[in-house]
Amino acid sequence: MTSNLYKTCLGCLTGTAMILSAQTVQACEAHAFLTTQTAEAKTASHQGPVMAMDAWVPVAPPGVKAHAAYLVLMNHGADLRAVTAVHSPQYASAAIHASQVKDGVNVMQHLAQVDLPAGSSVAFKPHGLHIMLMGPKKPMAQGDTVDLALTLDDGTTVAVKAEVRKRGAAAPMNHGHMGHDHKGS
Repeated sequence: MTSNLYKTCLGCLTGTAMILSAQTVQACEAHAFLTTQTAEAKTASHQGPVMAMDAWVPVAPPGVKAHAAYLVLMNHGADLRAVTAVHSPQYASAAIHASQVKDGVNVMQHLAQVDLPAGSSVAFKPHGLHIMLMGPKKPMAQGDTVDLALTLDDGTTVAVKAEVRKRGAAAPMNHGHMGHDHKGS
């Protein structure tokens, strides 16, 4: 058996068993706590190549009718995927936006889709890509959870739970399925 260096996430392999006898495995940047690992065998089950992690919504002042959600999307598959729609049952509407500064003014642009290149991650973060959540159906407080459904170009949905927290607060580590699951069409 040859020794290989894998740049992938052990928790996100697409359902195949891998025998890793004395092989060094380097974790993806999303799982940096796994910098290297040697194992006899690893089995992973993951229902789809796209996963979301570190999803959060900043606490907004009372009465604010537009909130934002941030997360990191990772495409561990071999094919380009795209997020084509987003929905939250807790908001009247949701959309993908990008912020940028033009002529000294912060401008938001609605995006029809966000491409997720194979083997890459895309960060939705303040002052950049984000999910705009409009018309909250109830006030959201620190510690609440916002449910998001991201529709991919192949018709599958990535279900995400985003924690409402203060800006700058550290995300709790959830090493299970990183707060998501997948549903096929």
